Amino acid sequence: MATCTVDFDKTPSVFSPGDKVTGNVKMQIPDDDFKARKVRMEMIGKAYTYWEGNVKNNHKIKNGDIARVRHNCADHKGKIVYCRFETIVWKSDGSKHDMPAGQHIFPFSFQLPHWAPPSFEELFNPASVPGDLGFIRYFIKVEIDRPWKFDDKFITCITVLPSIDLSLIPNSQVPSKKHICEEFGAVFLKSGLVKMEIRIPKQGYVCGECILVKILVDNKTSKTFKKISLKLVQRVTYTGFRDGFVNSQSHPCIGNEKEKVTYATRLNAQIRVEERKILEEIMEIKIEKNDKEDLEKPIMVPPLPPSTKTCEIIDVEYFLKIKMSTLGTLKSAVKLELPFIIGTAPVEKDRKFDYKKSVFGYAATVLKNRDVQKFAPLYPVYKFD
Repeated sequence: MATCTVDFDKTPSVFSPGDKVTGNVKMQIPDDDFKARKVRMEMIGKAYTYWEGNVKNNHKIKNGDIARVRHNCADHKGKIVYCRFETIVWKSDGSKHDMPAGQHIFPFSFQLPHWAPPSFEELFNPASVPGDLGFIRYFIKVEIDRPWKFDDKFITCITVLPSIDLSLIPNSQVPSKKHICEEFGAVFLKSGLVKMEIRIPKQGYVCGECILVKILVDNKTSKTFKKISLKLVQRVTYTGFRDGFVNSQSHPCIGNEKEKVTYATRLNAQIRVEERKILEEIMEIKIEKNDKEDLEKPIMVPPLPPSTKTCEIIDVEYFLKIKMSTLGTLKSAVKLELPFIIGTAPVEKDRKFDYKKSVFGYAATVLKNRDVQKFAPLYPVYKFD
């Protein structure tokens, strides 16, 4: 089998929408008896969603016989193709289809569309999620068309990251807070009210930045609260179409150089919302009756994809979720959640950053495709004193 590596002119391989992606494909052909018709190279960028329908098997008794009734909800899937370019870099010049042994180097140059959303990979967990759910992925695909054999395929992914400048987002630097008042006890045995409030100094952050979370508690109940759980949560909304896709094509408009996307949509759209815990901090407390507490907890934002609503079938949002609870057999809890934004560029433009692998690492990119080379998206992590 041939081996293939893709070397990009830009290191690390992180690109902005509208950038040219250039480099060389280096292919090693093992021996003189290697047969191939052609070598095709593609640059593909797409968003994809998929989840299986729920299957239930029920038993029905009729006239003494047991009949199995199968209910199968249709699968849902969606696809947006943001770019797809193809070129033939080598072609056999004879009927024997001999490809010379040794190393072959094929240069390439592709341009990303200006509307490309950020790279996103779903962490695949087969124990809890039936299906892939989705991704936004950009990659170079090299395929060797081999006669009478399975084609050799190689897929190398890149990170595409539009600039999400917090200084251009309204309210990103404005403080945010949320509170809840909850009454405990049965109808005739009220134990009083507890008030909990969560505050953050602003609504927009970048990776590497600390969120200083303030928690205010006013306990007017007879209960003693013992624990606070503070979570950073990613919430992803997937859109799928029953037994169909949503597709797009890019092309130049007539009369000018602008590009546009046209969509052919299918009916029966359905959304699926998934949450995954990024990190959790546990605070041991003791807030008794008539106690008031002001608590603070810093939360560091790890390497994560930015908040986005620019993809038509995948939305990414972030929340701080807090839960304050009592201990014992009859537990009570108070819950709150507060949204915030993750951008790619802070207000202070002189801050340095390094690109780091997604907090989920390489686990996300497999998604049942053995041709994808090891990959984790890279996101800017800024340095703060």
